[in-house]
Amino acid sequence: MTEEEEQTLLGDLDADDWSTVREAIEQAGDWLRTQHVDDLLRSELASRLLRLSSHPKWEVRKAVAHAVLFLRHDAFPAVIARIVEDENAWVREAARKTLQRRSELSRADIHGDCRGDTILGLLSALEARYGLRARRAALNVADHLHHRFVREAYHEIVRIISPLDASLLNLEKELQGIPGVPDRTLLHARRAQARVRLITEFLDNLRAFTTEAPAEFALEALVPIVKEAAELALSHVDLPTAGIDVHQEVEASLNLEANRSRLLQALINIIVNAVEACSNQPRRGVLIISATPQTDTHIKITVADNGCGMSEEALRDCVLLYSSGKANGMGFGLPLAKKIIEIDHQGTLSIESRDGVGTTVTVILPVEQARSED
Repeated sequence: MTEEEEQTLLGDLDADDWSTVREAIEQAGDWLRTQHVDDLLRSELASRLLRLSSHPKWEVRKAVAHAVLFLRHDAFPAVIARIVEDENAWVREAARKTLQRRSELSRADIHGDCRGDTILGLLSALEARYGLRARRAALNVADHLHHRFVREAYHEIVRIISPLDASLLNLEKELQGIPGVPDRTLLHARRAQARVRLITEFLDNLRAFTTEAPAEFALEALVPIVKEAAELALSHVDLPTAGIDVHQEVEASLNLEANRSRLLQALINIIVNAVEACSNQPRRGVLIISATPQTDTHIKITVADNGCGMSEEALRDCVLLYSSGKANGMGFGLPLAKKIIEIDHQGTLSIESRDGVGTTVTVILPVEQARSED
């Protein structure tokens, strides 16, 4: 597309005639679907679609609901939060379908073995030629294969975890029966049991990686979740953390609807990557974890480090399942975090990184989970 075409589209999105605006929204959706937009144009389209989600004409709002399906921008949660509870039933239904399709697209991103955009393009081509049923069949096959892998890995790990949990329980009982055993020794045993229970919860979440099992949500305070995630991330990595300064800047008043164990796992995976990136670097590592309100309806969490950073290719691959730049990495950490944030919690996860400079992971989460109508 030419610069003139871009300016024409942006102008039509600002037009007074609502039918012109609706047609421009449909065109914008086509451009987003075919990936023919750069970051600057994507931001411009996101800004206008957010504004138009409150347009007085329901036909325009319905067009927005369809167009944002392929919008890869932090504005997506704010747009969908507005229209999923729209006063018009047609708009609500369009928003509900977009949420459902968005989950499918997010899984395609995560399951991609080359490039997420390539997988999305193949799925779109499949749907265009054979219909939506063929697209869903392909996704079902992919989900089945991944579920089988995770299920088999789950059973193998549980075979180790179960006797370990029993051994730790017996150890605690025996220590309690020995006079003079320091309290800190018992504390270590209890902490180990707690970690085993957390691993079990994580395994349950991992088993649900490729399933449609809905997360259960409750109102949670964000500060203790971030604090626990940082403590666990710093304690279970196999690298020294003495040379890393960790700063937590989370507003005490922040609360949100979340599945605690899943969100905790996502944050741990993100923070572990940051800690490992800062280790064995010539300069002292700095890790900053912050959380602030982005809007009245969304919270912004950032995890920024001054570690080794990533190349452009590594940055593109880091959220793809089984893709890892680490010598012993399995490629599960960031893809699982992306799944938890974007599919389970209807948020967004984005990453900025410069090789040799550092990485910033930005998570946008809704304060309240949008409920689509059945």
